[in-house]
Amino acid sequence: MTSLADVELALQDYYEVTHKVMGQNITIDRMQRLMAHIGHPERKLRIVHVAGTSGKTSVTYYAAALLHAAGSKVGYIVSPHVDSIAERVQINGEPLPADKFCAYFEEFLSNIATVSEKPTWFEVLVAFAYWVFEREKVDYAVIETGMGGLEDGTNVAARRDKLCVITDIGYDHMHVLGDTLGKIAYQKAGIIHEGNIALMYTQAPEIMQVVRYWVSQQEDAELLTFEQDRLATAYGDKFPGTMPAYQKRNWLLAFAAYKYLAKRDDLPNITATQLQKTQGLQVPGRMDARKVGEKTIIMDGAHNGQKMTAFWQSFTELYKGVKPTVLFALKQGKEIADIAPLLAQHASEVIVTTFSKTQDLPIASMEPSEITSVLQANGVKYRVCADQGEAYAVFCEVTKEVGVITGSFFLIAQLREGHKELR
Repeated sequence: MTSLADVELALQDYYEVTHKVMGQNITIDRMQRLMAHIGHPERKLRIVHVAGTSGKTSVTYYAAALLHAAGSKVGYIVSPHVDSIAERVQINGEPLPADKFCAYFEEFLSNIATVSEKPTWFEVLVAFAYWVFEREKVDYAVIETGMGGLEDGTNVAARRDKLCVITDIGYDHMHVLGDTLGKIAYQKAGIIHEGNIALMYTQAPEIMQVVRYWVSQQEDAELLTFEQDRLATAYGDKFPGTMPAYQKRNWLLAFAAYKYLAKRDDLPNITATQLQKTQGLQVPGRMDARKVGEKTIIMDGAHNGQKMTAFWQSFTELYKGVKPTVLFALKQGKEIADIAPLLAQHASEVIVTTFSKTQDLPIASMEPSEITSVLQANGVKYRVCADQGEAYAVFCEVTKEVGVITGSFFLIAQLREGHKELR
């Protein structure tokens, strides 16, 4: 293999496995057998495990950056990726270089060629990341779950010293995780094993009841809860003026995780300058602004009501009085009814489009007609350009000063692949 394109081509066989086994009650047992085949690298790593509905990618990035600022070598996994598959295996703030990724991946595929049960695309990449982190001898591995937690492929990590971080929980992936906050919380809390410490913000009672019950069933596990305003006061509430409100919330939770580990593992203090640098980190596809000519284009993969609410709260703080043009697509199964009222309130016009780029799961873009019927009912001004290339051209033409691309990371990824000015 000589390029990341070769890696993606090799992964196609495993993508077909995903097609075949989806909906057949995939459990963690599949992943356990794969990890046994490669020697259980996850058992040799100090791990921070991040689950939740909103903010888990950002918390992963921030926690990794804080630990690295403290002098640790840090590997981390995020899902989904935005610009490159190499984002899924990062060390010290950088994806693995393409040549190193390819060399490692070729060796890894040779290693799993004889596994008795062919893994899925996602299982391959998670196992690969753990395998790489062991070889790279990282001090910490910060691991973002893919979906849920209890049966997620990342949850093979079960050492007693694992630190669990649970971000805000809301309605998402309900066809898999359940249709109530309690059921979803049960899946997210499933990353907590015996002896683990878990950190989270205090959330809705039906969420906290389930998480506390789960922790009570794990021997020697403990739950530490926080309020954002108290964390902010203890920190000093010093943030860059351009930092989105929802990212302040995510950073503070990551900072709480770092402070716990610093005390437990005797890590060095981080200077004020280093802290500010971590706050300035741009998480791909999260309030991600680019200058395109004289216009500001903001990309945010908000794809449910909770994420979209947080996005617009931050947007209105940073761009007071602005009602942008919005380029929008949504994955099938998402709740457009939760999003449409927010678009009605904040967008001057919505350009509805589709995407065709996917990653690990067999997913499809929601038909524009499904979206527009709900937009129309909410009084949203809209137009349809099903081809995302045409839609982007129209979007650039009609956007005056500020435009927003949102609704799907897959739309953002596809547009960034074809339009380098967005990267």
